[in-house]
Amino acid sequence: MKMSVKKLSFLAMLIAMASAVHYLEGLLPPILPSVPGTKIGLANIFSLFALCAMGVGEGFTVMVVRCFVGTLLGGSVTGLIYAISGGTLSCTIMAVLLKVFHHKLSLYGVSTAGAFLHNLGQMLAACLVMGNGYVFYYFPYLALISIPAGLLTGLCTDFCIKSLKRGGFLLK
Repeated sequence: MKMSVKKLSFLAMLIAMASAVHYLEGLLPPILPSVPGTKIGLANIFSLFALCAMGVGEGFTVMVVRCFVGTLLGGSVTGLIYAISGGTLSCTIMAVLLKVFHHKLSLYGVSTAGAFLHNLGQMLAACLVMGNGYVFYYFPYLALISIPAGLLTGLCTDFCIKSLKRGGFLLK
């Protein structure tokens, strides 16, 4: 499948913005200081946007490339494993929800489900990396954070989609 220059440029721009936000958010302290690693996941806005505005392949491309670029900019191999695991599970469920329930589930619901499953994917990866299930004691805190984080991500994505539609800039 051949991609137009306009679509490829738009995809590259989304990847660059997602990578920059991923890196910058990594510099911030956790949302809950008592729960290390808790963050909003603002870079996921770009993956969700690509899923909605361009398609499933592009959404996954933004997520995967952003995870690798984020690792190159200052991450670790285990951080990459967690990001890819969470991102893959998140993108998969969001793609399914957008396809199956697109008239019944809002972007906020899709995003919140994605945030929740992103954390679940990271917990599953942590179980494999650490060789035990003790990390799941940490999951209720992450699950609670995923609700406002998913809602915020959904809000930002919805705003971007509506703004670009009004301007006539969406590709799909």
